[in-house]
Amino acid sequence: MNISQALKNCYNLLSGVSKTYKLDTEVLLAHVLKKKSRLDLFLNTEEELNKEEREKFKDFVNQRISKKPVSKIINQKSFWNFDLDISKKVLIPRPETEVLIEMVTKEINKKKKLKFLDIGCGSGCISISLLECYKKSTGIGIDISQDAILNTKINLNNLNLINRIKLLKKSIFTYKTDDKFDLIISNPPYLKLSDYINLDPGIKKFEPKEALIGDNKDGLRFYREIIKKFRNNIKLNGYLAFEIGDNQFLQIKKLLISNGFIIVSKYKLTNNQIRCLLAKKVKNYTLQ
Repeated sequence: MNISQALKNCYNLLSGVSKTYKLDTEVLLAHVLKKKSRLDLFLNTEEELNKEEREKFKDFVNQRISKKPVSKIINQKSFWNFDLDISKKVLIPRPETEVLIEMVTKEINKKKKLKFLDIGCGSGCISISLLECYKKSTGIGIDISQDAILNTKINLNNLNLINRIKLLKKSIFTYKTDDKFDLIISNPPYLKLSDYINLDPGIKKFEPKEALIGDNKDGLRFYREIIKKFRNNIKLNGYLAFEIGDNQFLQIKKLLISNGFIIVSKYKLTNNQIRCLLAKKVKNYTLQ
């Protein structure tokens, strides 16, 4: 079986499983064959797969048929300018998180000696992007999950960034610090339990539940805690950056304003839902 035949066979097998079946097929096969990119497949369509490669590709395809996300099959996800290891039980980085980083870099000068706190560091995608964009930056990353801390360490070590950040296995509900930050950034769990029930089976089966569900009520538990608990850890004119869930913007905006922040930037999806926001601290006291 050559590359052309392998692609055609897999297209047929995955066409009823995934809307992105062609992309999925090409990413999986390129990974099996250790190609630098999917383009290399089409430049070498007559290349034959050996027995080991055929077996591995067959295994990958079967995993995809079971709804396992492609990035979890190959334990790798491209994010910002990196290929991140996501071999542990962590959320797969999404494009919206890249947008959040872009919002920060447009607002805060890249020459700044940035000190940040990454709440819920997960795979490390946010911390790594900030450390790379802000060459003089240092940070703290916290997560309640040991898998997340280990996964972040793997990626930091792979990119030689580990010496500029401190990682702590902590819950935001118990973590306390006297540090002052230029930026606190988080993609916290924001789904209601009822939202989680309706998620794609592949997400529920292969991504950590505790990183997705905020609470049983409105999904805002983590935002309330972060804004109120850490408002005094953000320097005056410092920033708070969030990813948020559907229909949460107005409530979070109210929380931010009552705690001394103004919203300076937001990102809206095609369905008009606001997914990312950046707020600036303009007062050292609350208006409550």
